[in-house]
Amino acid sequence: MDSTVYRRGADGRHTASSEDAVAVDEFNDLFDIPNAQSSAPQIFEPEHKPKVSVDRIKPIRVPKVKIPKVKNPKKSGPIRRTILGLKILVVAYLAFYISLGVTTSGNLQKTRATPNKQIADTAGQNWLLVGSDSRKGLSFQDMKLLRTGMDNSSQRTDSIMIVHFGGTGKASLVSLPRDSLITLPEHLYGKSLIPARTEKINAAYSFGGAPLLVKTVEQNTGLHIDHYMEVGFGGIRDLTDAVGGVRMCVPRRYLDADSGLDVQKGCQNMDGKTALAYVRMRHADPLGDLGRIQRQQQYLGAVLQKVLTPSVLLNPFAMKNLSKATTKALVVGRKDSVTDIGKLGLAMRSLMKGKGAVKTVPVASNSYFVNGVSYVLWDRDQAKALFKKLGAK
Repeated sequence: MDSTVYRRGADGRHTASSEDAVAVDEFNDLFDIPNAQSSAPQIFEPEHKPKVSVDRIKPIRVPKVKIPKVKNPKKSGPIRRTILGLKILVVAYLAFYISLGVTTSGNLQKTRATPNKQIADTAGQNWLLVGSDSRKGLSFQDMKLLRTGMDNSSQRTDSIMIVHFGGTGKASLVSLPRDSLITLPEHLYGKSLIPARTEKINAAYSFGGAPLLVKTVEQNTGLHIDHYMEVGFGGIRDLTDAVGGVRMCVPRRYLDADSGLDVQKGCQNMDGKTALAYVRMRHADPLGDLGRIQRQQQYLGAVLQKVLTPSVLLNPFAMKNLSKATTKALVVGRKDSVTDIGKLGLAMRSLMKGKGAVKTVPVASNSYFVNGVSYVLWDRDQAKALFKKLGAK
């Protein structure tokens, strides 16, 4: 039997000569000594590791996904088309009324209405509303039909009203009877200087037009007049017809040859011709001029009420006719605008709804005679208290 020499190496492995290598392997396997060929794998790292900065790491960008809107089926189809149609209609109406306002403003008839010197400002805004017996714009056939007479040589005021609003109290409308006994201020008539004297208030317009009438009202009431509006016979007829007539409740049967009025008692719709006769007539009224004032106030409320109805306001054709009639019928002061007229309309609407006072200046006598001429005499104390309440100083 051959002897075998075993040697232990520095690494603890047993080695033998080359011819005994098989025996050595068997020995190593017996004592679970790993072979040189089956040693554990080693991990090799590069000599220079790359340095990675955290700041340089780019975040992963998630692409935005646009989610399509889901249409509400309730707003599509006929409903959507209806809403679009309403929007177009509103824009069209706004454009129409803006255009109408500009046209009306440009066509307004204006006149010098303020005197050279006015009294100091008083509280709120005061409009002087005047209904004159002007036949301007009426043909001879119209004058005959309306029974206005043919006299164009002079003008007087059949109705005089002060509308006050914007002060500390509610809006007020005060009528001044045309035959009121007042002091007519000093004024020029032609080239002559006429001293102050006692007169009927409606004579002021005849002697000096709107400026003298404004001056007369200011000095006899203590109220500063800020705005002026005048309407003639033809204007009342045209305004009434432009809104399709006005509904008036007549307290009694009236038959008057002078004005041509012929109406029955009760509520009825009046056309322009009948409405003009109704506000002009006084001889068949037991109250005379005071009764006429009441009918004028009634008519003013009725025509404003009709103007502010949807059948007129929302009807472009009616509004166009009203604008045409307004610019033809009304005369305002040089500084007065469509905006000012709009504010007056709102104040008048408030008055007609009972949110203010509609009255006639307090009267002491309806038949006060001076040199054989009949006047309406104011109750001076009560009249002064009334005007002071409106802001007079």
